[in-house]
Amino acid sequence: LSYRWLLNEFPVFIALDKRRFVSQTNGNLYIANVEASDKGNYSCFVSSPSITKSVFSRFIPLIPQSDRAKVYPADIKVKFKDTDALLGQNVTLECFALGK
Repeated sequence: LSYRWLLNEFPVFIALDKRRFVSQTNGNLYIANVEASDKGNYSCFVSSPSITKSVFSRFIPLIPQSDRAKVYPADIKVKFKDTDALLGQNVTLECFALGK
């Protein structure tokens, strides 16, 4: 499967850069340091080249908040699945800490 995200309408796909990353493991879109320009409706576009089929998720609204008065601690989530690998096999591990 291949995952891409679009903003507001097709075919406006999110450009990946230092702030935006799409996990090809689970399809999640990660945005570091959200900006006002990130406001909009997001949809995940999943395609499978092997069966030449693609689907869109429903749109998910993102509304950045400008409340600078509140300070939140970093949200570190620790829920790791067991990972098995055969000797000589490549493994990809992902770890994300949310916050600034």
